[in-house]
Amino acid sequence: MIVERIREMNRKDIFIKIVLPAIVIVLLIFYFKAFFTEGAYFNDIFLVKSVVGAERHYIGKSRQDGILITVKGLEDTHENMEVIYRLPGNVNRQYTVMLNHENKWYPSIEKIIDKDGNIIFEGEYRKGQHYLVDKYGKPLFSFDNIVLSDVGIAYDESYKVPLKNIAEFAFSEKDTIRGEFRYLLYALFLFLVTWIDYKYPLFFFKLKYWIDVEDPKPSEFYLMMQRISYVVVPMIGIILMIAAIY
Repeated sequence: MIVERIREMNRKDIFIKIVLPAIVIVLLIFYFKAFFTEGAYFNDIFLVKSVVGAERHYIGKSRQDGILITVKGLEDTHENMEVIYRLPGNVNRQYTVMLNHENKWYPSIEKIIDKDGNIIFEGEYRKGQHYLVDKYGKPLFSFDNIVLSDVGIAYDESYKVPLKNIAEFAFSEKDTIRGEFRYLLYALFLFLVTWIDYKYPLFFFKLKYWIDVEDPKPSEFYLMMQRISYVVVPMIGIILMIAAIY
């Protein structure tokens, strides 16, 4: 009987000290791999980026169907670039972006042409600008397809890709990582506070009352809520971590 208890305790120790930490480490590896995945957002959908030679592919899936955006050409090498959209509803859009290399340090866009050869933009756009400027020097602000999420967009023949979106994909301005650092920092803060509170149960209690009360003692209600927080707060942290990559 005693031997069985010892074996059971050893199994628990192995799980807590070896197996559980190993599982957590593996999960964190996968999590941070997803967090730092490079890509771009299109209509609130994250598209994963891959590079093949002079082509960039952005691939993702909306609630409606798959999305693929392909950019052919390099801004500092080629005279023009192609930006191709394969969108839900069998909506396909293809644009040729004509570049101006007069300033070799800051190439700019001077024309955008659709697949039928129509000039849909003529003017200037440089990387980092907040708007395009037409050939008369007038700023162009696009309010097409501005929605809170991909759900509100109807992908059909009337769908128009905003000009600035075409320019941003051509210049890789949409490139980012998947994760949202703000939510991750909130989660790490909650984990840190919970660890401190678990390691030093009276630390925050005394920190709050040490000036006003001599030798303060926590109530049973405080201790009960503290034990509950050891479960609830880390759960909130996990939810924030999940929200950081979705």
